[in-house]
Amino acid sequence: MTALTPSLVTASLPPLERQVLELIADGHRDPEVAARLGLGTVARVRYRLDQIARCFGLETVVRPHLVHHGYACGAVPPPPLLHPLLLDADGFDVVRALAAGKTLTAYARRRAMTSYQATYLLEKTSARLKATTRPSLIRHAWQRQILGNVPFAADLAALHAQRSRLPETGRGLIVPLLSGYRLAAPATGRSPTRHLDIADGEEALVAARFLADREGYAPLWVTRPSQPGRPYRVSWGRRDAAFQPRHGFAADPILGPDRRRSA
Repeated sequence: MTALTPSLVTASLPPLERQVLELIADGHRDPEVAARLGLGTVARVRYRLDQIARCFGLETVVRPHLVHHGYACGAVPPPPLLHPLLLDADGFDVVRALAAGKTLTAYARRRAMTSYQATYLLEKTSARLKATTRPSLIRHAWQRQILGNVPFAADLAALHAQRSRLPETGRGLIVPLLSGYRLAAPATGRSPTRHLDIADGEEALVAARFLADREGYAPLWVTRPSQPGRPYRVSWGRRDAAFQPRHGFAADPILGPDRRRSA
């Protein structure tokens, strides 16, 4: 599920619909939403959700999908970011499925799970993110940078896309940079070389210093871009595979294994 919203429709919402979606994302139930906004009945809340789906060009009302789509297209301000959180492969998978508009029943069928197993997984993931409802799970996933348009979320999605199960995910490192967090995973037999592309040279060196001498991140080196405007590449693992010039990178390391400590 690389694209969570295949045909993203940029839409603005009327003020009342925006308030409804924000309250749903915060974890409020329909009676609470109706009371807070003076809508009177739960049926009127559901009518507003139908209107939101129409505004987004969606055929069905799947609340986690509405919340994710609202954040992604800018109709609702995304929540403030918190420190990133790593989920295991199953937790990440169920969050992505709900954000993409899949029901839990459809998700369980796709994964050949029983409804009990899928419900237990959802409850465990919700507890990890401190979410009380399925729409609020999406809000917390955006806050924790599991979803969204930040570099950490992109790194996480790319890592999980490589294979359905990632035993090394638990050893992944959250790399703090001035421009935001990045995610690095150790080089393994299946992925003998890994890398991070970072726009700024100084930040690339900061990432290299952070990863240096850690298990699974050696040897480590940084490669300058061969063309202006391209990012620097921080690489680690099997050097003979990764050191070949690719994607516009010059074979000119500026930080090698022999300079890790002094850089």
